[in-house]
Amino acid sequence: MEKHYTKIFITVIGIKLLLAWLFPVISDEVYWYTLGQHLDGNYYDHPPMTGWVIYAFSSLGSHIFYCRLFPILCGIIVALGILLFVQRVYHDPVKAKLVSLAFLVAPLNILFVPMLPDTALFLFIFLSGMFFCYGIHREKGVHIFISGILLGLAVLSKYFSGLLLIAIIFSLIFHPEKKRAIRYLLIFLAGAVPFVLLHLYWNYTHCWTNIMFNVINRNRSIRMDYGGFMSYIAFQFYLTTPWCLLYISRHRKELKEALKKYKNLFFWLYLIPILIFGIVSFQETGLHWYIAFYPFFFMLLVYLKKDELIKTIKYTALFSLIHIIPVFTVLSLPVETFKNHEYYHDLVLCTHGDELAEKIEEKYGDKYILGTNGYYTSGALNYFSGKNVIVFHDDSKFGREDDKVTDFRELDGKNILILSTLDIKDDYSIYFDRLRFDSITIRENRFNIALGEGFNYKIYRDRFLTKALEKWYDIPDYLPVGDCFFYNKYFPERYNN
Repeated sequence: MEKHYTKIFITVIGIKLLLAWLFPVISDEVYWYTLGQHLDGNYYDHPPMTGWVIYAFSSLGSHIFYCRLFPILCGIIVALGILLFVQRVYHDPVKAKLVSLAFLVAPLNILFVPMLPDTALFLFIFLSGMFFCYGIHREKGVHIFISGILLGLAVLSKYFSGLLLIAIIFSLIFHPEKKRAIRYLLIFLAGAVPFVLLHLYWNYTHCWTNIMFNVINRNRSIRMDYGGFMSYIAFQFYLTTPWCLLYISRHRKELKEALKKYKNLFFWLYLIPILIFGIVSFQETGLHWYIAFYPFFFMLLVYLKKDELIKTIKYTALFSLIHIIPVFTVLSLPVETFKNHEYYHDLVLCTHGDELAEKIEEKYGDKYILGTNGYYTSGALNYFSGKNVIVFHDDSKFGREDDKVTDFRELDGKNILILSTLDIKDDYSIYFDRLRFDSITIRENRFNIALGEGFNYKIYRDRFLTKALEKWYDIPDYLPVGDCFFYNKYFPERYNN
């Protein structure tokens, strides 16, 4: 099978390119696509790397396909990284190709085409772990320093990167030479810390938005959920697959010996983060949380025999095929097939949003400033229309980047069109001199529209923005505020309190 490595490699890339072109945009993609049009040092929900990548790749074209080239490129880099590491450390080119193929044909790789906040994390976590393990194996401080830099880039991708640091510290605890382990840790931190400090400084001058969202606001309503732990267990069997676990369990002795010789620390880099996710799964986890650390699991397949690896590749390829066939089948069906589905309105928006944007343009022209009552809907309409679409009266803790982009003071007295995929239940009349309702039907789905004339900023500030201040920008006293865009725009008196 290793003789057909190049052919399989090209086939997998071809499937992913086709999926990237055909698959409709999803909520995270259109939201981050919107963010990527406003290049910034950071963004509300997460650090800036995803926005930077989208900014760069969207320069190739406005279709989401061009942004999805990045996750496809990430898969290629990881597959080749596995190949090179096994070749250089284990000096077995046949096994290197087989282990790389095991990752290539996995659903984790084949279906990983959306441009998500986890994509850049996926790449930099893997590269950081690979350079760290190679540096330990070769006893080269330069590789460990590069690993630290790559972790710093991972920090600028998503906060889950901190789990890799925990795993690396844990692995160094078992290093037989304690002084050398401390030296390695200091070299590693020297590469990573500047990026962390840069990120913290940006938060210090921008309302601590990342800290407020990830540490405080999104955790206020956390409750114990034992079903979450069961989902976590199911996800682990799904991502690792039972046959991989079976074969690895048969080679526990080889794995233990390799850990002692420091030829493969990927075991710790995979196991520690996954165990931590298991602990927090009683509260909240998602399938996308784990993917950044799963390439390390595939590195453990190096201990399988050749015939076991070939069986693993065949079973995994068949498993992926079971995913791919239904996906392409669904993509070939007209969207009206799903008109009775609960989320049909979202499906129409993400597949035929261009038709909606055209009808809005045809019917209302430039009489109104475009807006919606949700960040996903705004992102989708922004993507399909190419116009800036504000988020009006959205009380979600997610997706609040528009708080930075839109200045409602400048909209005072203006006319605003508010689109909703659902019934517009909020009474927007208090914010306008005149309010009327309309609708547009696309693909048998009705989109409701509120047409507000004469927007009253003062009332909006007193009624809604004050509420937003209390819910999402109530920065704790222990966090010093260097500057805050939300205070500057709407509550300058906040600095005097």
